[in-house]
Amino acid sequence: MSARGNLKANLQLFVTRRCQLRCVYCPILKGDSVMTLETALKGADLLLGHGSSRLRLDFGGGEPLMNFGVVREVSDYAAGRAKDLGKRMGFYMVTNAVLVDDEVLEWAGRRQVLLEFSMDGAPADHNRYKAAYDRGLDPYAATRAGVDRARRAGVPHFVIMVASPANVGRLAENFEHLLDIGVRSVDLSYAIGAAWSAEDEAAFFAQVERLLSRHARALDGGEIRLGNASQRVEPTILNSELMVDPDGSLHQMTEWMFETTPATLPAPFPVGTLDSVKDINTLRWSRFHAYYTLMKMYEGNSKVQAALLNNISFGLRVGKFFRAAAGRLGKVPA
Repeated sequence: MSARGNLKANLQLFVTRRCQLRCVYCPILKGDSVMTLETALKGADLLLGHGSSRLRLDFGGGEPLMNFGVVREVSDYAAGRAKDLGKRMGFYMVTNAVLVDDEVLEWAGRRQVLLEFSMDGAPADHNRYKAAYDRGLDPYAATRAGVDRARRAGVPHFVIMVASPANVGRLAENFEHLLDIGVRSVDLSYAIGAAWSAEDEAAFFAQVERLLSRHARALDGGEIRLGNASQRVEPTILNSELMVDPDGSLHQMTEWMFETTPATLPAPFPVGTLDSVKDINTLRWSRFHAYYTLMKMYEGNSKVQAALLNNISFGLRVGKFFRAAAGRLGKVPA
């Protein structure tokens, strides 16, 4: 991929496709693949070659804490090498918080990892959309325990809350639940991969307006923070960040937005592997690449293409809404 575009100074390692949950709206195929330390170190080296002096190594999956040993070792390596090179390395992890314990929090505090916890609100909605794969696990209880530990430890974090068409009418209620348990930094999101009706979209905006009005002072003062205006890039379905699968292959994040639905054609812009790509600075991409990739991969699948166009349209309206509301949104990190 060598067309014009924004070269982002981050790289996400999908350190495993294992996960204790099977979230209804998650497009990522789960499995038993696990990234080796050798592959993770190659990913870190690729990122360290970036021309920027400020870099960020991200950890995702699956559930990245199911491969915590590799996460910890590669982060220590990347931080040390960045210091030697006169660069600043940040870290970011998307996690369901089920495995967050004192050891994880010590590491996250030492490395100043920004933790993104996925929690959809009150127990009923959380457990409905984040069903357990492992028998005997209560997803809400396990995630809340991890979030509570991080909050008490003072480790930087925020919660991402996903609304679906079936529960969007409870978005404000679920937001209030997060506040009730002590969460103060939230990103609001919406399920992708299925079409949102005009009524569902209207309900989303009405619910967000309700919570913005109710908490206007706290939001404006930064006591409560909504990250939508300051860090979320819409439409999220056109996320073209560079990812590394456990096998070391490189992809746009976009390629996995409908992964649970088999593609009809291969991705039109193959990136390569950690062994074949030697310089991250040669890789450039844009939202056009993301859009064309999805349309091409699902050529002939009108249902997926219709959902894609719907999600793009909705995402653009969501972005516009939050930009207009930016004056009411606190931007002080948790």
